[in-house]
Amino acid sequence: MNARALHPIFELALAQAATFAFPLVFAVVCGRNLGLEGYGEIAFYTALGGFLGVIVEFGFDWLGIREVTQNAADAEHCRQTLLHITAVRLALALIIGALMSAALWGWKGGGKASLIIGTWAYLLGFAFDVGWFLRAIERTRLLLLVTLVARAAGIALLVALVSGPADQALAIWIYAFVVTASSALAWLSLWRLQLARGPWRLLRARLVGLLRNAFAILLGNLNGAMLGHGGVALLGLVSEPATVGAASLALRVKMAALAVLLPIQQWSFVRLSRHAHTAPALMRSEGRRTLAALMVIGAALALAATAAAPKISQIVFHEAVPAAIALIGLLALSIPVHSAGNLFGVQSLVALGRERSFALILCAASVLFCSLLPMLKGPLAYGWALLAAEGLILLACGLTVRHALLVLEAQG
Repeated sequence: MNARALHPIFELALAQAATFAFPLVFAVVCGRNLGLEGYGEIAFYTALGGFLGVIVEFGFDWLGIREVTQNAADAEHCRQTLLHITAVRLALALIIGALMSAALWGWKGGGKASLIIGTWAYLLGFAFDVGWFLRAIERTRLLLLVTLVARAAGIALLVALVSGPADQALAIWIYAFVVTASSALAWLSLWRLQLARGPWRLLRARLVGLLRNAFAILLGNLNGAMLGHGGVALLGLVSEPATVGAASLALRVKMAALAVLLPIQQWSFVRLSRHAHTAPALMRSEGRRTLAALMVIGAALALAATAAAPKISQIVFHEAVPAAIALIGLLALSIPVHSAGNLFGVQSLVALGRERSFALILCAASVLFCSLLPMLKGPLAYGWALLAAEGLILLACGLTVRHALLVLEAQG
């Protein structure tokens, strides 16, 4: 990578650090002040919101970047892509939020109304997220500033207001505030830069086309989310809150480590999309450099997370919880596996227009995960099931990308 490319990667890295710093602080504050079981209940709602957020996102983050990147010379096309994607996501957030609220209200009762509505508010704020658009037009510095301001405000509110078990609902609402504030600041910035101004025309053909192209990505992401937030939410239905809390903490540590790698993946996806159908040899070269960087940094992060596991448990739960320590170490092992699978999967296959292959592989991995979870016993069942599923993703996506590139090179 040249020096010019390192600047946006560095800005994306800082933005991702700020993004994932908030969930980590959220886990520490809630774990210490709400207790293991109280945090476990909060973890259920945040995990459910994260899982349903995948449906609201609908695969548009990756598809939108591809659309904007490959049509960068047509500013109006890019703006209409932004508006159409936002409209679809808002409609999905309204519908899914209403269904979720009705289901949870019937199951948990009106006593959890604040938690339920707060989760819906999170989905609505998430619907307006335009981080994908800022990455696509390479406004990484603006994305960094928006992210820093919103997350810093959220952390300040958490530390100041969440102090005891009675503050569960307040914690959820702060969680929703952060994503809503981030979206609002980003839209305000786009409007001032005249990147979102103009006639708002929703074209049926454009909406249908975006939905059709994104559906395969959604199917893959939805099954992929079952290995993350969805798996924790599923765990909340079948296990005690203490196990859910331990699994949620381990997942947040893993996600924080992956956040360090995400800027490299986001920037490489723009490059992979540019070369996908015009220069497969360049795409292969870009992919190899990205893979090498991901493996070296991922292995270092895995070792660091494993070594820090006892201290993390002590900080969050005031004690060294064996299940939490073991799960943090186990999920740390999957960091390089997850990163390589993501490079071959959602990045390379989507860039190559192989969304259906990506979706089928993620479906198979989700089935494997959901099959192993009840079969494996003990508090580490979630970790072992997750590691097996991500290994399948890595192998299947890698072989599929290799075949696709060989076909393209033979044709060119």
